[in-house]
Amino acid sequence: MNISLSIESFPLDSYTIQDMKQLLREFEEDYRGVLQEASWSQPNVRGFAVLAYTEDGRLIGFATSVDIVNLHHYEWSVLVHPEYRRMSIGSALADGIHHGHAQRQADAQHAAFIENPDAEKFLQSLGYEPDFKEIQMAADALKEMALPEGLAILPFEGPIEELEPLLVSAFDEGILPVIAFNQAEEGREIWVMKKDGELVATATLVQEEGALWLTAFAVDPSQQRKGYGKAFLLWSRYMAHVQGMEQIMLDVETANDALHVYQKAQFEPVQTIAYWTKQKA
Repeated sequence: MNISLSIESFPLDSYTIQDMKQLLREFEEDYRGVLQEASWSQPNVRGFAVLAYTEDGRLIGFATSVDIVNLHHYEWSVLVHPEYRRMSIGSALADGIHHGHAQRQADAQHAAFIENPDAEKFLQSLGYEPDFKEIQMAADALKEMALPEGLAILPFEGPIEELEPLLVSAFDEGILPVIAFNQAEEGREIWVMKKDGELVATATLVQEEGALWLTAFAVDPSQQRKGYGKAFLLWSRYMAHVQGMEQIMLDVETANDALHVYQKAQFEPVQTIAYWTKQKA
């Protein structure tokens, strides 16, 4: 059986996207997130796909890689039809991804896979090692909610420097280019929570293909354990309703000490994503 491989940059054409979506429907597990489906048709997204077709034109596997925030830091994943596994197609697709990264002078890369033993064995065979894990969580939209007295959540319209002290204390300086990207990119809105006029928290709402995501969520460490985080999360659920969404989604690292805050706001786990990095020689 002859298999042809090709590399296509985003945006992909509608016929290719249709083939990829058809392959996704072969699986009970939802791989759309790790394979960055929302980015396939976007002309302003830096990314590409590696495609494996049979000689009769059937797509039997593909891999995608996306520079999430335009920092030359790529996240990639791969999917192969169950009937064609253990034929080294996954490894060939991964080779195509690595070639694409080299062409694009990627500074960093993570493999993102839904956590399962087969994915673990595959990545180990490629010389990858686990880095961290994130839980994807979802909550239903709220039709109404009221913030506690003295709290207000407003769109952020100032210079990004105003958020730096809070963000760096909650994360580290690596978050600053991400926030700058969020401020500049269409479809991403930075919001801030203030208590009696004082900044206590911030988050970004992102619309992607009919879904609403909460990202870059941070509460000032000196203001934690006062209910601000829960209030912001409940407000985000209300914003999902305002924007006509059924749910709001977010990713949180499994090692995050504030995981219980998300649970108190009725966010439920959907799936766990494991991120892997190439072992250093």
